[in-house]
Amino acid sequence: MQTPFQQFVRLLGYAAPYRARIILAISCLFLIAILNAVSIGSLQPIFDGLFASEGSGSGISLPGPVRAALGNRLVQLQEFLQAHRISVLTFIGAALFLVFLAKGALSYLQQLQMRYVSERVQRDIRNDLYAHLQTLSLGFFSRRSTGEIMSRLTSDIESLGEASTELFRNALREPLNIVGLIALLFLIKWQLAVLSLLVLPVAILPILKFGAKIRRRGTRVQERRAELSTILQETISGVRIVKAFGMEEYEKRRYWEASDRVFNALMRIVKVDALTSPVLEVLGSVGIVVAVWVGGYLVFSKSLTPGAFMAFLGALASLYQPVKRISQTNNNIQRGMAGVKRVFELMDAQPEVAERPDAMTLGRMQEAVGFHSVSFAYEPDRLVLQGVSFTAKLSEIVAIVGSSGAGKTTLVNLIPRFYDPTSGSITIDGVDISRVTTRSLREQMGIVTQDTILFDDTVFNNIAYGQREVSPDKVINAARIANAEEFIHALSEGYATRIGERGVRLSGGQKQRIAIARAILKNPPILILDEATSALDAESERLVQEALDRLMQNRTTFVIAHRLSTIIRADKILVLDGGCLVEQGTHAELIGRGGVYGRLYETSYRGA
Repeated sequence: MQTPFQQFVRLLGYAAPYRARIILAISCLFLIAILNAVSIGSLQPIFDGLFASEGSGSGISLPGPVRAALGNRLVQLQEFLQAHRISVLTFIGAALFLVFLAKGALSYLQQLQMRYVSERVQRDIRNDLYAHLQTLSLGFFSRRSTGEIMSRLTSDIESLGEASTELFRNALREPLNIVGLIALLFLIKWQLAVLSLLVLPVAILPILKFGAKIRRRGTRVQERRAELSTILQETISGVRIVKAFGMEEYEKRRYWEASDRVFNALMRIVKVDALTSPVLEVLGSVGIVVAVWVGGYLVFSKSLTPGAFMAFLGALASLYQPVKRISQTNNNIQRGMAGVKRVFELMDAQPEVAERPDAMTLGRMQEAVGFHSVSFAYEPDRLVLQGVSFTAKLSEIVAIVGSSGAGKTTLVNLIPRFYDPTSGSITIDGVDISRVTTRSLREQMGIVTQDTILFDDTVFNNIAYGQREVSPDKVINAARIANAEEFIHALSEGYATRIGERGVRLSGGQKQRIAIARAILKNPPILILDEATSALDAESERLVQEALDRLMQNRTTFVIAHRLSTIIRADKILVLDGGCLVEQGTHAELIGRGGVYGRLYETSYRGA
């Protein structure tokens, strides 16, 4: 677990490629700080040089070395100023206008550069996080809700973006303004500056304390937002079930309660945030009161000119504004650091199924898939598969049967390395699949499941998914073999028709045939069918089964099926019971034994 400081440094690392823009922005900030001091410091010559009594060079209050260097010219300067008051006043006004104009141009350039950097940082982190998600194993996604993962990519990234914006826009600007104004205070009257700024170190304590509280409470806000995203994702994707069971009111209440939790968490931050400004205002007033009393006394005793006093008060009043802004900036950064923590936490998650550095490329399967004493557990001490051993030769159909929870889907999920065995090994043509590249392994496989996953894209692109530069003729041929061509031509735009999220505009049978066409186009030597026809009506099942029969030709096929006809014609039937492979053989052999398969056949498959 990284400390907040390490996370902060890591965030800064994303800004390194844009250092030229940052340097330009900092240069602008430096010039703005100087111009701020100049614009406030100009109050002194206006009041002292123009409005002091005639013939007195003592009216202009300057540091001792400067006064000594000017000597008699100081009197001449004041005489010149008083002799040309209107002209000088006009000149000073024009100069001030140019100063403010320059500050505006520099501020625009600085904000443009810093906003560019912060948005690029946000984009880069978002892209890196999404790319990292693609490397994570299936186990990670089975333990995390979709809503939570989406929250990390949306609200947490936005929170991080706000932190980077504050960091690169305000956190650099205000310290330079503070330094410039403090320098001006010491230049006018260093003794008065020391007295007036004694309270400044005290102001740092609430800034740090409030910032730490906001960071902790910000984490809670992000967690509550993730809960809200999860509810939203679940209820929208499962809207049919919500309506079918009349649970609209329940889901409303659940969402409202989660929304209230977000609100309450936010208000805890607002309370701290709102307290920051008044506390600093009170502390700042102490310094101003001291400056007014002591400065006024110095003016009365002729130790300070009225112009210098006005310039000092102007600089001091201006100083507390950036102090308050830097406090607010710190609060915003700390709020954003909650998102930084959650984003980097996800980015540091390691895939459970990792490819070896020396992984080899697996050639197209020629012989067999072998399981060798394979055991697997999702959680320690809870084995789902135990000591499973068998061989599936090229072009064999292997049916996997067993009661619910026996480990059938887990077994087939081990073949493409969605998970790694807890013990034992799986080989293809005698090569341990843990020693080959993930891409070359999964190129060997086509998968069709009951829960067909399609994308909100065209029919053509869904069939061609994963295939680079495939010709239209091959896509059309795959659709024809999958019994999908007829219904595709009936769609409004044929192969160019968008099918909606998860293929919502298609029926169950149509979605399955698109998935089968996708597998046909891939032309894999290994095929995994996970109850691919269990949720279809009779006519759709017939069309899908015909397509599957064509797809299964000359491939090693692993079938989790409920149809007796598929099981009977399998070359090998694996019978799982409690995670153990208790029987294997043909239908006739297993029926003759009268064991577990015989009982399953009588209770589940006969008549199916």
